[in-house]
Amino acid sequence: MNKRDQEEIITVLNNNKICIFKSDTLYGIHTKAGNSSATKRISEIKGRDDTKPFIILVKDAQQLKTFGPIISKRAHELISKFWPGKLTCIFKVRDSEKDNTLAFRIPDDKNLLEILDKTGPLISTSANPSGAKPAETIEEAKNYFGTKIDLYIDSGKVVSEPSTLIDCTNDEVNILRTGAVSLSTKEHVGYNRFMKKYANILAAALLFVAVATGLVLNVREQRSIDRSKLPSKVEQSSGFQRWITNLKNKGFEIEADEFRLLEENEIYNTKWMSVYSIDQEGMRDIYNNTVEAVKDAPKVVFSPSSREFIDYRNIDRNGYKSNEVHFYGLKEDKIIDARILDCSVRANCYFDRAYFLDNDVFVISEFSRNIDKKDESAPICELNESCEYTIKVHVIDLINNSRLIYESLPFDGVMSEFLPEI
Repeated sequence: MNKRDQEEIITVLNNNKICIFKSDTLYGIHTKAGNSSATKRISEIKGRDDTKPFIILVKDAQQLKTFGPIISKRAHELISKFWPGKLTCIFKVRDSEKDNTLAFRIPDDKNLLEILDKTGPLISTSANPSGAKPAETIEEAKNYFGTKIDLYIDSGKVVSEPSTLIDCTNDEVNILRTGAVSLSTKEHVGYNRFMKKYANILAAALLFVAVATGLVLNVREQRSIDRSKLPSKVEQSSGFQRWITNLKNKGFEIEADEFRLLEENEIYNTKWMSVYSIDQEGMRDIYNNTVEAVKDAPKVVFSPSSREFIDYRNIDRNGYKSNEVHFYGLKEDKIIDARILDCSVRANCYFDRAYFLDNDVFVISEFSRNIDKKDESAPICELNESCEYTIKVHVIDLINNSRLIYESLPFDGVMSEFLPEI
């Protein structure tokens, strides 16, 4: 595939049409994900049940995350090892009404990745009528579909194993179709036979492991020390520097290196987050109106792209409570509407600052009493009473689905005095 072919494919796909070209495995029929009319056309020309979902090709984790996949620890291990590559994974995805399932793959093909960068995620299915042999040449594909396809791109004869298909909708991963990626367990060799044949290799390996283990432990120890502190990208950001300077002006003697990692959580949760396609009827207007409504609101900050915002106002608004932070924005062609963070009312919690480090990572600071968030038996402390408080810094990473929570040392104070605006 040359640059001219790529440009032609990108143009056709961005005009919501259908084309056949070589994927990372076989010749495939492709259209943009979310283009329901073209997807229905593909089902019709293949003679396939239109309720059966197609594989979605994504360029990277950022494109994948826009669909809201629920990825188990075991599935994460597999995609970290085999993506990009010929492994297709079925995940549950968050829907506004129910959990659906979709199949995804990050292809290991330079041309295809460049196309995905310009088009966004693509629907992909083998170039054959349902039940027929996949086309190995463009001529075979044309014999199958003729003028029903908007564009054909010839890459010669293509013969390849299909991708391995696995079901990742539960904690245990199940292989649904064996293919190019082998996930089968290797046969075990008897211990004595192994020792006799590979004694010298094993001895050398053990020596290497002993040396390497010492190095790894040292590296892990250093990483652990570093990880316990605020990330340098946070500490050095202009948002953090302005925030901590403002605290010092209010009489707080606090430094960045006083914060220590308290806990780490995942942020994607079906109960807390809804994902919509911008191409859904009426959704573009809803998105534009939502953004416009908070454009000049206090305690609402926008990302560098101005496509997402954090609303951390300490008031009840639009279905969100005063102790909840609302994240809203457009990622690729998906609208994300999420209660991204909450805190304990009993702890007198108060979100006092939020700022973006980039379009996917942002920071929210919180003042709250030094009590367990879930402790409903803790005594009430009025805002004008002296209580023990801490400051928490939440570092939220949308790409890596993580929230790191860093906490200051506890201090005594009167909330209404050090935060008089509450």
